[in-house]
Amino acid sequence: MNGLSEWLRLTVRRDGKKHFMEFHRGVVQNRELVTEDGITYSPMHVVGDTENRGTEVHFMPDITIFGNVEFHYDILAKRMRELSFLNNGVRIRLTDQRDGKEDDFAFIGGVKGFVEYINKAKQVLHPNVFHAIGEKDNVTVEVAMQWNDSYNESVLCFTNNIPQRDGGTHLTGLRAAMTRVLNKYITDHDIAKKAKIETSGDDMREGLSCVLSVKVPEPNSARRRRQAGVVGSACAG
Repeated sequence: MNGLSEWLRLTVRRDGKKHFMEFHRGVVQNRELVTEDGITYSPMHVVGDTENRGTEVHFMPDITIFGNVEFHYDILAKRMRELSFLNNGVRIRLTDQRDGKEDDFAFIGGVKGFVEYINKAKQVLHPNVFHAIGEKDNVTVEVAMQWNDSYNESVLCFTNNIPQRDGGTHLTGLRAAMTRVLNKYITDHDIAKKAKIETSGDDMREGLSCVLSVKVPEPNSARRRRQAGVVGSACAG
């Protein structure tokens, strides 16, 4: 965000102190250099005392990078709604100071509540949302799913709250786990022989609404290549 902003003002309230730092096009303003034990760094200025905690960021997108800068309320509202579901218990208020429009996002239920929201205008095939959470190699995977009477598959994948537009390796791992579980159930109960039909993963995903959230401590390219297996193991397990 800082590198794409004309200016950015950062306020941090922590340990009873209010800290402030300002940037112009990525460059620190009123920078102070401090050297301790042979290490030189630039601390945030202490501008006062406070009893509150939290971080506040104000920024202006750089018009030389983006050209026309215009905020679309509906796009921001959609993103705030996602973050409210993905961070259960967090309240987010969105205010448009251009016309006074305002929304509060304080959804409960996490990814399970997210799926219920997606299906609220649809005819669901079962009342309960399937929900599971697992962890492997310090990667936490949380998934919720519910089927409706449509023929469309709707799967939303997130990594550290960031949406994966094409699903990525997370979706690959989820689909592999679902297909594996379906085939195992069919084999264990001799359904294929009795019904004399063949099934595929696509059959299982018709009408599926699903939210998959993966939390990775330190994401990098090497870890992302392994996450398909992690997601598949966590979901199937």
